[in-house]
Amino acid sequence: MLTVSNVNRGNPFKVFGRKKGQLKDWEVDWLAESLPRYRLPEEYSDRATLMQALGADPDQGRLLVEVGFGNGDVLAWLAARHPVDRLIGIEVFQEGMVSAIKKVEKAGCSNVRLIEDHAQPAFENNIPDSSLDGVYIHFPDPWRKKRHHKRRLIQHTFLDVVVKKLRPGGFVQLATDWQDYALWMIALTEAHPGLTNAIEKGRFAPRPDEWLETNFQRRGWRAGRASHYLLYRKNG
Repeated sequence: MLTVSNVNRGNPFKVFGRKKGQLKDWEVDWLAESLPRYRLPEEYSDRATLMQALGADPDQGRLLVEVGFGNGDVLAWLAARHPVDRLIGIEVFQEGMVSAIKKVEKAGCSNVRLIEDHAQPAFENNIPDSSLDGVYIHFPDPWRKKRHHKRRLIQHTFLDVVVKKLRPGGFVQLATDWQDYALWMIALTEAHPGLTNAIEKGRFAPRPDEWLETNFQRRGWRAGRASHYLLYRKNG
């Protein structure tokens, strides 16, 4: 059974960066007051009990996760477009938490929950097996230097965890604007036995029909970097 007490206990993962970022002291205090409203329920055992605890019909709504939601633009946008669904955002940086909460509240959404943690332990400690309808991973840090590639989010072990948490047929949508990371992503996802390319084996996906262009993506375009998209589904 998953409980709040599992979270952030014995976490072996390291943040490569500053968790607080540029927050002022009053923003840290505001986050400490606001974040509890967005935490997952204290106790649940599977997808159905989690969805019910979140006030959703497990037979109607989807359970979706966005990993590394940045400033929360896409998370709030998706939540507003799909009020029947429940969205879980995972982010380790407090700046992103503050921004996301403000945007979700401005949009009037009540279908979002947040996890302040690294991606892999967040999945392992909070998400029931075979429960997710989809996972969004947009523009993760490319860690461009070869000696830093081990820090990249997309690794065999992380994909193992994601696949374990997806329902059969559930999707993983990835995007990056660094070509070498795109090739890294497609090599790992194509090789994973639990995933099938939803477009065609070995091919990148077109830009999704449901897609929000963000300032972050536009900065990449201005720097001459094209965006690459991938879409995979869990076998079964």
